[in-house]
Amino acid sequence: MELFQRIDINLIALVVLGTIRKLADIRLEKNDSINRYYIKIVEIIMLQLIFETTSCVINRRMELWLIPISYLLHIALFCTGVILTFHAYMLIYKLIIPNQSFSRNIKIILQIPMFICILLVLLSPIYHFIYYIDSNNVYHRGNYFIIYVTVTYFYILLILILVILYRRNLGESEFSLFLIFGSFPILGGIIQSIFYGTLLMWSSTAFALVVLYSYLQQRMVHLDYLTGVWSRGSFEFYIKNRLLQKDIDKIGVIYCDIDGLKGINDNYGHLEGDAAIKGVTQIIKNVIRKTDIIVRMGGDEFIVVLECEDSQILTVTLERIEKAFEQYNVASDKRYKLSCSFGSDILNTNFKDIEQFLHHVDSLMYANKKSKRERNS
Repeated sequence: MELFQRIDINLIALVVLGTIRKLADIRLEKNDSINRYYIKIVEIIMLQLIFETTSCVINRRMELWLIPISYLLHIALFCTGVILTFHAYMLIYKLIIPNQSFSRNIKIILQIPMFICILLVLLSPIYHFIYYIDSNNVYHRGNYFIIYVTVTYFYILLILILVILYRRNLGESEFSLFLIFGSFPILGGIIQSIFYGTLLMWSSTAFALVVLYSYLQQRMVHLDYLTGVWSRGSFEFYIKNRLLQKDIDKIGVIYCDIDGLKGINDNYGHLEGDAAIKGVTQIIKNVIRKTDIIVRMGGDEFIVVLECEDSQILTVTLERIEKAFEQYNVASDKRYKLSCSFGSDILNTNFKDIEQFLHHVDSLMYANKKSKRERNS
């Protein structure tokens, strides 16, 4: 009974997370990279709960063959634990700052503490750095256990710092939710560290992931149902935050309108028209940078939002998109060709608001469409 009282919180968390994992598979858009990231973290936490629960069950069992199994379980538990907190930080970073990514060097620097921890964990069966199992199959913390705890909390604290620094980017509900996500594991871990034998670190993280699921599900409302890219509402929310930060001088926009979509709908049906819209989206997504954003403004109109130092980036991106359409049409077995008309520019202080700027690039796009029609007539 005493053993069950120790592991019951993990068993409950495992059932809850299993349910969330199933719901995420059904309700979250799996083509979205953030949703995939979230699902992977849920799966890692479920493994953590299984490893931790199993290690508690066999702890103090006297059979000698259980000692190497206990070592393997603790290696898996500690290694996945620090990997998990690093990736939890990366997930929140992607959610809060979707238009920025780490350079390769910064990402390597951020992973150094994680790799040090993993090395210490792997050496612990020999040198007892982080933990050790005695001859009676009893788990003990090693002399350098504090290093593991520090690194684990380091990534969680980075989450809280990120949330606080970018509070202006978030609504009140988002701020509270991300704060809870970062705070739950810290509180659970502190209690587990103080009261040896309690299991709250990973179960509290599991419940934090349940809270985050509600946000991701709500976030899906702001994605276009057909293509999975940002909706107009998401774009307007994003621009509103950029304007509040006075951070708009490097925003470039490419306005795209699908050529001849009405003809595709009329000749081949609306299902084929939907397929054409999804095909255009995928062609553009395949060639733009990971930091660029594609938005479906409605119907057959899209915009690509880029971080631009100068117009050269816009020019190069447009060339890549147009070349991708050419390559697609050569390889396609469709009875029609996909193409778009484009208008592009960089947002600057000459425009009094974002609506005037969008009208400007929209006009450039229609001028491009008109010139195509004149050439083909």
